[in-house]
This record gives sequence, structure tokens and C-alpha cells, in this order.
Amino acid sequence: MLFPCHRPSVDQLLIEIHDVIDLPDEEPAERALTSLIAGSGVRTVLVDLRTPLVTGGMVAMLMRLRAAAHARGATLAVVARRPLARKVFRICGVHRTLRVSATLSGARAVTRGCHHDPALPAQRERGAGEVRFHGTRR
Repeated sequence: MLFPCHRPSVDQLLIEIHDVIDLPDEEPAERALTSLIAGSGVRTVLVDLRTPLVTGGMVAMLMRLRAAAHARGATLAVVARRPLARKVFRICGVHRTLRVSATLSGARAVTRGCHHDPALPAQRERGAGEVRFHGTRR
């Protein structure tokens, strides 16, 4: 799979995704995207979703891609231009974890100053993967 990518600055990589990533495409897409990030050496990765449809598999793949970026000391943010796409991330509860924005400038703003140091112990991000019932954490 080919994903157009650009370097808006020395420290940023912008990857465009124009098509829906379905289950059969998930693994090759993840390999290709991980390879792009690994070879870039950047501190900020912006994933620009140009597709109107975001699947659950795509969300899961982006979460794994985020982990791969963090392992290399990079921060990842997602641009979801369509309201329905942003809604999928909110419903899945990962819109904050993936730093989902409606615009490229918004994604750049949320990543400013957010650089992950892989040498530090992993920190649990508030709201990522946690469910609250009546004010308690489970």
C-alpha cells in the first residue's frame, strides 16, 4: 500500500490516508505506515484521514501505530476532516489518546510541546482504556 507523505518541517511527518482500510488491508497498511515512521526520525507524526469512513479496524491500527511512534520517541496525532469520522473516534473513546482534530492546524497545535521520551516509564494517559461506573474505576 502506498501512502502519500510529506515533511512540512524537519521534525514532522504528514501521512495521508485516502482510502478506507478494511480488515484485509489492515496488516499491510500497518506495516507500510510503521515503516514510514521508523525511517523518518521525526518527533511528530500527523496522520491525515481523507476518507469519510473510519472502521473499527482502522481505529485499532492507528492505536498500534501510535504505540510504534511512541516507542521511537514520536508523538502521533490524527486529522479526521469529516464529522462522522471524528464521531467514530469519540464513540471508541480514543479521540484524546489519538489527539484527533478536524484540521491540520489543530493537529499541529495539540502536538506542540507533546514529545514522548521512550526512556521514561510508560505513563497511563487519562481516559485511555478506562471505564467508569458510578464514579469508580474498574
